[in-house]
This record gives sequence, structure tokens and C-alpha cells, in this order.
Amino acid sequence: MSLPRTAPNELVYTHGYYSALSPGVIAAALESRGLRAPDLQAPLCYFELGMGFGVSLLANAASFPHMRFFGNDFNPAHVAYAQDLAREAGLSNVEVFEDGFEALLDRDLPPMDCIVMHGVYSWVSPALRQAIARFIERRLKPGGVVYVSYNALPGWAPLLPLRELFHLHASHLAPADADAPTQLQGALDFIQRLSDCGAGYLQSHPAVHERLRHAQAEGPNYALHEYVGPDSHPLYFHQVAAELAPGGLAFAAPAVLAEQVESACMPEGLRALLESTQDPVLRETLRDYGLNRSFRRDLFVRAPEALPATERRARVLEREWVLAVQRNAVPACAARDLAADLLGGEALEQLLDVLEAGPASVQDLQTRPLLRNLSAQSLHDVLMLLASSDLVMPALPGALREAARASVGAFNAAVLARGGSDGTRHLVCGATGLAVEWSLPAMWQIRAAQRHGDDVLAIAQDMVHDMGGPELQDLEAMAGSAQRYLAHRAPLLRRLEVV
Repeated sequence: MSLPRTAPNELVYTHGYYSALSPGVIAAALESRGLRAPDLQAPLCYFELGMGFGVSLLANAASFPHMRFFGNDFNPAHVAYAQDLAREAGLSNVEVFEDGFEALLDRDLPPMDCIVMHGVYSWVSPALRQAIARFIERRLKPGGVVYVSYNALPGWAPLLPLRELFHLHASHLAPADADAPTQLQGALDFIQRLSDCGAGYLQSHPAVHERLRHAQAEGPNYALHEYVGPDSHPLYFHQVAAELAPGGLAFAAPAVLAEQVESACMPEGLRALLESTQDPVLRETLRDYGLNRSFRRDLFVRAPEALPATERRARVLEREWVLAVQRNAVPACAARDLAADLLGGEALEQLLDVLEAGPASVQDLQTRPLLRNLSAQSLHDVLMLLASSDLVMPALPGALREAARASVGAFNAAVLARGGSDGTRHLVCGATGLAVEWSLPAMWQIRAAQRHGDDVLAIAQDMVHDMGGPELQDLEAMAGSAQRYLAHRAPLLRRLEVV
């Protein structure tokens, strides 16, 4: 059977942004586990392997202008896009290379404090994974951290036949001259017909249908990367740990903050089993069996250093957090429900009220009437749960926020000038160093408000123009939308230091 006719460097990825790649989130994840993180005040060096369009890399470079950022991708369209946006944003602290992973081994680069890769490790060949491991071994400093995400077993096992169906369609049924998106849509239609016929595999694995819906929603670029690319190698945790071990790397923490709140993430019996398992590699592998995880985001550290107990407690007490959504529109979700179960509904509402006013720490929260009798760890756990749904974000220290004010403003101005039509719709929050995605109309409204301040009519006129003209849009309706923006969204943007 031949593979799909899509070459690796023809696979254009999404304009994605991944908050777990932020140095600030990495530091929060490590310190929450009681480990020393790279000092965010220091001039760190950071490399993103397989950066795609570089949205995460450039957002991080804007948020931490005193650091040096590097990235690579073998797709020339990705590299050119990142270079153009970096130039428009005036980012002088970032370099990107049109290199494969093996070519990077010969580049003259400084030692790295952080090496990250998202959507890379289980999507390349074993030989390229070895090249990645060699790069880490050569470039990562002692105490340096590696972020790696990958499709994980055993949870991904039921999806292997789905990927095979994509390949079967491409090699036997797709027209010879079909481009990659056409191949993909044909494969999705083919699999749907198979499902409609009552195919046993598709009937027995309902998760497959959810994956297909997700592929449709994310669009062809994501699905091509996930299901049609030439390599896909889901891995057990112990395999990843073994491949990184020669570089002196040890598993440090889940990169997703909420996954550290084990009381909310797994049943009591599984927690007891894991607590009785001394070997860390076996423990994490058993965790994946217990939760049937299909995707992991891990932090590994070279020669990890434990924080003294007093310093760890200080980090928990002093780290600031900020509400990342409009207070009157905090959505109902699993994270909010779990937080209410842990704190009580009224206490949670008071916590959200405090964070609406601006960044606040656990010790700040403990001064409030409904929160003062709660333990620091309970409040910290709730904040990490809420962060998993982007309801709150860990805030950066004030000195870092001030130092990045100009570079964050320039990055956001460059993105807004493009209007989101190129696929990038993320604006950096100076308060957190993280980026938030906005819809196209929201981008245009933010841009109009940047131009016109609180002039409702002028904002509305710009919106009418951007959304197709007076034949398609009503000026009065746009004026009402502008008033709501100024009343609700503008305060959120100021709190997050987006504008």
C-alpha cells in the first residue's frame, strides 16, 4: 500500500497558540511540584522545535523581551510567516531557521534553558526522534526544562485503525491529482459512509466519532497533520522517558496545571495505587492506563532541583493570578463545578470577584471573609483547575509586565493590523505573558476601539465597513455592540493588559 501523496513539507499546520509553552506557565508547573524552575527574570535562551507558523514562539518573545528565542521548521511557508510577523512586530530577540532537526545539530547556538515541542514528537520518524534527543543532549543546560507533547498509549490505540482508513482511502480511492485538502475531505466522506453502513469498528468505538467531529471542526490542516502525515507513532510514557534519559532528563511534572490536582483528576482507588508505586516511570505509565489517556504534555528536567519547603510554600502563597474572562460571563464548565465542590459556591464567587479587580495571590485571597479559613493548598488547587479552562491565568511579576509593555503592544498592533485574515487571531496579555484567541469580528472591534477610543459611532462605522458594508450590516446594531464592548470587554482587555 502506498502512503498519501502529501510530502512532509507540504503539510501546512494551523496558526495555533499553546499556553503550556509559555515560560511563565512552565515555571508555575514546576514550582507547583516543588521543583526549581528557570528564573524568569534572567536572560534565558529558549528553543521551539517544529514551531509551525511560530505564533507561540513570537508571543513568548513579545512577553519576555529580555530573553532570546529560537525556532525551526522545515516548511518554508511556516518560517517565512514567522519572519514576516516578527519583523512587523519589531521583535529583535527571536531567530527562526528553515532547518530539519538533523541540520540543527550543526548550528552554532547558545546553551538552552528551555526546549519545547508541541505536535512534533510522535508525528516524526524514530530517526528524527533520535535527532531531537541528540539536540537536547547537546544544547540543554543543567537545570534546563523540556516540554514535549505526544499522542499517548494506551488511549490512542483505538484510533490507529482510523488513521489506517485515511491511508487506505488516499492510496486506493483518492484521485491521482487530488491535493491534500481534497484527499482529506474525500476520506472523511468515505469514513462517514462506512459508519452509515453500521461498520462494527466505528460502532464499537464511539470516541472515533468524536475525533472525526473534532477533525472537521479544526479544519484540513489539523486533520492532515494528525491522520494523513507520513509518520504517526503513539508512544507509551515509559518509551518517551527512555528516549530522553540518555540526555540526563527526568520526568518533572505534567505541563497542564490542572493535572497536578490529582484529587480532581482521578478516582480515589487509582490515586492509592499510584501513591504506592515508587518508580516514577511506572507510576506515570500506570496513570495513563488508569485514565486511558491518548495525549500527554510533559515537562522533563535535566538534573532537577527540589525547592526547600519554605520556598515552595512562598511560591504558592505569592504567585498572582488574574481572571481571564468577563466576570458576568464566567461559563459553566467542569472546572468551575469542581472548584465549587472544593471551596463551596459562595467562596468561589468571592474568589472570582477578587480576581476581577486585578492580579491577586493566594495570601491576598486568604484575607477575604469567605476564604480566610481555607488552606493555601486548597485555594492553589482551585486556581490551577480554573486555569485548565482558561478562566484564570497565572500572572507575571509586575517588573516583567512593565518591561514587556512596549513589545507586547507592538506584537498586538501587528496582529491587529493584519485583521486576523491570515489565520492568527491571538493577542498577548501583558499581565500574564499568555495569548488569547479572538473571533474575527472581535479582532475588528478591538482594532476599531484602538483607533477611536470610546467613540461609539466611529467604532460602529469601522465595524460596518469591516463586516461587509451597509448592505450587509446595520449601523445601529453595530453601535449597540460597540456600547457593550466598552462596558464589558474593554475592562477585561485592560485587566489583562492587552490594550
